[in-house]
Amino acid sequence: MIGGNESDYGYGVSGSMNPLVTFAVAAFNQERFIREAVEAAFAQTYSPLEIILSDDCSEDRTFEIICELAKAYRGPHRVVLNRNPKRRSIGGHINRIVEISRGELILSAAGDDISLPQRAQAVYEAWEASGRLATSIHSAIIQIDENGQPIEQIFKTDYAADSRTVEQKVTSAAYVQTLEPLIFGCANTFSRQLYKIFGNLPEEVIHEDNSLAFRSVLAGQVLYVNQPLVKYRVHGGNVFIRTRDRSADLKSLERQEERVRRDFRNRETMYRTFLLDLQKAKALGLVGDAEFERTAGEATRRQARFSLMGKFLDSSFFGKCRILPKLKREVNGVEFKQLVRRLIPRPLLLRFRLARNSAALAWGR
Repeated sequence: MIGGNESDYGYGVSGSMNPLVTFAVAAFNQERFIREAVEAAFAQTYSPLEIILSDDCSEDRTFEIICELAKAYRGPHRVVLNRNPKRRSIGGHINRIVEISRGELILSAAGDDISLPQRAQAVYEAWEASGRLATSIHSAIIQIDENGQPIEQIFKTDYAADSRTVEQKVTSAAYVQTLEPLIFGCANTFSRQLYKIFGNLPEEVIHEDNSLAFRSVLAGQVLYVNQPLVKYRVHGGNVFIRTRDRSADLKSLERQEERVRRDFRNRETMYRTFLLDLQKAKALGLVGDAEFERTAGEATRRQARFSLMGKFLDSSFFGKCRILPKLKREVNGVEFKQLVRRLIPRPLLLRFRLARNSAALAWGR
């Protein structure tokens, strides 16, 4: 621990006692951007604030920079340093942060994004306004490029603009079907209560934002703060962007194909996690039998679909031909086209994509 004090309560601007809030910066191989993310944490106006700077065993200078900044910090917030001795992936990393944190609210911040100074204060006020019932509180975002400049929105949201905070009510079955309300992990805050009820996330979970949102749908309340509180950096390190790059070299294309397979596996894991939490919610009486059956049916179908898509990619040509008719009944048109293109042997597919991308880049010059 560096700086701050040990109290779990402190005086806010109004003179009233405020609870301790945790602001967690989770980083992995983000040496280019981590300085801005940490400085944004230090600049938060809410008090008392516990800042956890946690590195998931980065292979670059990320943790070294974190340590330099923490050592130089002289502000009022309590700073806690953590470095995982081996990489734990997103689910395991969030579990570790919850384990070492003390705040009732935990603000998630990524090591390549920038939180605005009022973020923690705005989230706390929304939580108080909900009677402290909200278990997931997320906000609008500003999308920026690698250099921190605002860009046109790639990820679009369409929320009502007539209120500062909006409670987003949805059934558990509807959430499984749509994954809406759309929550960006970098702009999400969750209550420790979700961990008290459901326990740790599976270590291998990547879609932690969806998993925590689903827990809130089952056992809490989702609030949307209708103001931008985070600058979300859109760059080549984002999974969304990397899978859409027109790469003109074979190694990059090979990595993209590996990411497609991992995405199917990660989504299969996400729906399996939904089913585990749904079982826990039923045991605790948080969902009725009818809603349980509807939600379990939706989650099971989607888990099986992504499992089958992964199996398709791992199969031989003849194995793919046997699986394809079943997939046609299970997936949407866009997904089916993506899979049909992958019927041909992978080396041939990669060379075809390489030629197409090179031609597209040449025409674009």
